[in-house]
Amino acid sequence: MRAGDLPEGVRRLIAEHIDSVEQLEILLLLYQHPERSWTAESVARELRVSALSVTDRLKDMTQAGLLSRVEGSLAEYRCAPESPKLAEAVSGLATAYSERRVTVINLIFSKPVDKIRTFADAFRLRRDDDDNG
Repeated sequence: MRAGDLPEGVRRLIAEHIDSVEQLEILLLLYQHPERSWTAESVARELRVSALSVTDRLKDMTQAGLLSRVEGSLAEYRCAPESPKLAEAVSGLATAYSERRVTVINLIFSKPVDKIRTFADAFRLRRDDDDNG
């Protein structure tokens, strides 16, 4: 199955908001339990990943409009896409991941690495041509 076989909304959601399988699994965990509030620690325990990484992912997905903070709490989150279009895409992503897991993962890993390259370039040491030493 090819990535082009996935619905357009799902492909766009991955292209614009999903940078890793970890992020995907965090989003889908919260999506599958809409009645529950999640902290970074509870997500990390459930998925067996780093709480520090989860904290960053939760913040990123909140800024992207996929999650929301629970009212009155700075550390609890729920899946709450900010628009019907995003909600439909998240639902489609959950379906696609359960039916075509490899296709979804391949699409995530085939994304351009511009962000990673830009980050790595920031640490590259450059030698001036005029410098002989």
